Amino acid sequence: MKRLLSILFLAATLFTAAAQDYVVPEIKVSQDKVRVNGEAFYAHVVQEKQTLFSIARAYSVSVQDIYDANKNLNLESEGLKTGQVLLIPVEKKPAAPAKLEGEVTGDARALFPGIAGQAGNDGKGGKAGDDTAVMPGGDRASDDFVLEIPETVHIALILPFSAGGRARENCLDFYCGALLAAKKYGEAGKPLVITALDCKDPGTNLSPRALSEFDVIIGPSDTADTRRILKHLPHDKYLVSPLEPRNAVFAKDWRLVQAPSPVSVQNEEAARWAASEMAPGDSLVLIREKDKPLTPANAALVKALRASGVRYHTISYALLEGLEIQTAFMAHAAAEGRTTRYLIASEDESFINDAVRNVNLMLYKHYDVALYAPSRVSRFSTIEPENLHNVNTHLCATYFTDYTNDECKKVVLAYRALFNSEPGQFALHGYDVVNYFAGICSTYGKQWAKKLCDYPARGLQTSFRFAPFDGAGQVNTSVIRVVYTPDFKLVIK
Repeated sequence: MKRLLSILFLAATLFTAAAQDYVVPEIKVSQDKVRVNGEAFYAHVVQEKQTLFSIARAYSVSVQDIYDANKNLNLESEGLKTGQVLLIPVEKKPAAPAKLEGEVTGDARALFPGIAGQAGNDGKGGKAGDDTAVMPGGDRASDDFVLEIPETVHIALILPFSAGGRARENCLDFYCGALLAAKKYGEAGKPLVITALDCKDPGTNLSPRALSEFDVIIGPSDTADTRRILKHLPHDKYLVSPLEPRNAVFAKDWRLVQAPSPVSVQNEEAARWAASEMAPGDSLVLIREKDKPLTPANAALVKALRASGVRYHTISYALLEGLEIQTAFMAHAAAEGRTTRYLIASEDESFINDAVRNVNLMLYKHYDVALYAPSRVSRFSTIEPENLHNVNTHLCATYFTDYTNDECKKVVLAYRALFNSEPGQFALHGYDVVNYFAGICSTYGKQWAKKLCDYPARGLQTSFRFAPFDGAGQVNTSVIRVVYTPDFKLVIK
């Protein structure tokens, strides 16, 4: 009996502990409405950990109301799925109305496949002139957002396919990954068409009229071609910059969506990360080049460091002084048993390499050290990967692939079967970019750019979380935290 009571007590304790760790996800009430059968519904996108009960409570309806509005989804037997779009009644009606005519608009049917409806006067299943979404503040869609879902998502992929050398190989890898994403969508019953356009070919038609035919426009890869296309971009379209982080500067004045997070965002995250891990007795050190002005990206690092409110020291030296600067490193080191955390405000590979060498010397003098850096540090050929592991590098990356992930394994196998080769970073990034923008276009329609902030996602190697850039465009602010551990492992934090 005592043993039984002990087991019951242990189970209750574990249950209580688990319950304390669980946080009920907040339900954000959608502002998007559609009209089906003459009745207005909210269009709610199901997020992770949301339940029918919590969604019903947030919208002040019953679970049965949601069942009735989404009979095609078989919610009672199959339950909710993350990413699913639910119809939520705007107003509960006391009794079921008689059968209505013109039941489903073309747009609503595309968003909610499987809803039955009669053909209306336009021959497309809805009344003529009644195929727009209903938005807050009126019976018609406002100028701000219209839920217009295309039956087939058309994507333009503008890359320098005729370029030579490594640039061409990277473009082809990106294109192959994009094709694999299109294949996935087609198998799921969501038609997706990709049109490859060579921005280096003078004969390629990149006029506003030609580009207006596409729902999503992705490319090019360099700043000169990007500027040229932005100047002729149709007024209602956005250009997705897929590969070059430096293109983020265009988002201030142009309708550009920056897919890779820029270095400034990575630097800000590195500063916040270092400040957040400071413990009593730790030392935080900023390393700068003497007499060199800060670049915008490094100015962002210093600004974020100051905003953290954490006290820090600064070591400033010229590259030729690197062999004599250890005295300054020793002066700002933390005591035994504490950690000295380093940030490097420079974009010069030679200087960064020397700073990493000096941090390594501190390690060999038996100091506990940690380096916080943007992802470009890992791509410098002069820095040995062993040194990054030695100094416990905390990397803020735009890309990181976890090949142990089940979904990643499936995509790698599919890529091998389709192209008889191994997918590299550019192939997986092409897959992620097309998968993400096809997904948001399928969910929110042709005006998807206005919903970027509401559509965070984690791809195979790229995270997406967009924010306005103080101007016309938007920038990906998502950064993946990776730690190079001393035992030569890479750990996602």
